[in-house]
Amino acid sequence: MSGLSHGMREPVYYHEVKLYIESDWVIDITAGFIKRLSIAGILGRNGFFDNFKVKFDQSMTPSVLEIERIDKLQ
Repeated sequence: MSGLSHGMREPVYYHEVKLYIESDWVIDITAGFIKRLSIAGILGRNGFFDNFKVKFDQSMTPSVLEIERIDKLQ
């Protein structure tokens, strides 16, 4: 991985994890971890954003974050 760790190349370690959102939303994702990140954290589009609608409203003080689960028909 490069670009996220101050331009240095870093190996990525992938693990299957359960992500708990709210009290009853649990999804299984594959998360990648590196030892040195230039930012606090990152969520990938696959596994998180394909399961939730996320709305950020920074025009309010404090900022508002709304998360809505996407119901997928199987």
